[in-house]
Parts: sequence; structure tokens; C-alpha cells
Amino acid sequence: KTMADAKMQQQMQAAQQQSQKMQEMKAKRDAMLKNILTPEASERLTRIRLVNADKAAKIESMILGMASQGQIKSKVTESTLKGYLGEIDKSKPKTTIKYSRRRFADEDDDSEDYDDM
Repeated sequence: KTMADAKMQQQMQAAQQQSQKMQEMKAKRDAMLKNILTPEASERLTRIRLVNADKAAKIESMILGMASQGQIKSKVTESTLKGYLGEIDKSKPKTTIKYSRRRFADEDDDSEDYDDM
């Protein structure tokens, strides 16, 4: 029984360490973004994250990648962030929905005559 308890305790410690590493990575990422973004751009990114977390993650990765490559020389403003949003939206294929209504042999649009009611 003590062997199972020890193994379970090791697993819990490993999970806690992994969770702590994830939190540290997120904190570093947030700190880097805070240095790169103006307060307005940061606020917009927060609002985007509330609505669409995937899109926010893509933008964050894009900005951090550009910053690490030295492509970003000054702080990213809200208008620049909007431009990045446009780039991400362009790269995504546009979804179209086509409706097709079933028609029956005896159905005719001109056959309804409600004048004599």
C-alpha cells in the first residue's frame, strides 16, 4: 500500500511541477507581450481573447515571433494590431453556406391565389 501511495504522490508532484512550468511560461509570455504592446492594443487583445481564444493565441504567437526576429521596432499600437487581425482573417478560408430548398412537383410559386378569400 505504501508503494502505491508513493507512486501517487510522485505523480501529483510531477503534475504540480508541470502546472507550475506552464504558469511560468504564460507569465513570461504575458510579460513579453506587455513590453511589446501599447495599453490600448493589450486591452483589445484581451477582449479578443474573451471572444475567440484561438484567434488571440494566433495573434500573440505572430507578434512574439515577429519580435524575436527583430521585425517589430516599436510598440505595437491598436491600429497595427487591427492590421495583424486582418492578415489572420485573410489567411483563413472564408466559410460559405449554400441553402437549397426542396421543391415538389406540384409546388408552383405562381399557384397561390389568396385574392378570393
